[in-house]
Amino acid sequence: MIAAVILGAGLSRRLGRPKQLLRLGGKTIIEHVTENVLQTEVCEVIVVVGAYCQEVEQVLNLYPVKCIYNSRFKDGIGTSVAAGAKVVAPHVKGIMFVVGDQPLLSPEYMNQMLKFFLEKKPLILKPEKGMPAIFAEELRQELMALTGDIGGRQLIKKYREKVITFSAIPENQSLDIDTQEDYQRVLEMWMFNGR
Repeated sequence: MIAAVILGAGLSRRLGRPKQLLRLGGKTIIEHVTENVLQTEVCEVIVVVGAYCQEVEQVLNLYPVKCIYNSRFKDGIGTSVAAGAKVVAPHVKGIMFVVGDQPLLSPEYMNQMLKFFLEKKPLILKPEKGMPAIFAEELRQELMALTGDIGGRQLIKKYREKVITFSAIPENQSLDIDTQEDYQRVLEMWMFNGR
């Protein structure tokens, strides 16, 4: 059993407006990410909210997820990783962290990662670059202690000999949104895929 934590608490400083609430087709970015994660083999889905928490919680109201508020979201993504790790069910074998601005990441890719993790039981499993990443349960206390804006990369660096690298995310799925140009690229890819 692996739990998923969606990191959706950010301020979207570079974009200047909440990227979680940008539209893609008839839904928001955070809804697409949430729907994709809900289609995987995880046992529960936690969404960490912070900036724009009321608006994000409102759009996720109808989804079977648990939203938790990170009061320290301004201190960086590490605090959201910590907040998510704290509330995950106690019996899980691992925690998959997913960023809330990667709406094209497919359930199929995440399921492949989950299956690989359960079979090989690494301490940390991550793609060649980017997210999602899966951390074994024994790292929960260290995840809960994270701060700052580096997040799980602190542990990936600390335990680099024990990190297994998974096959790269297909390029059309790896796009995330930090700027208006990124958003435009995601929109174009969305249209190109005939959504």
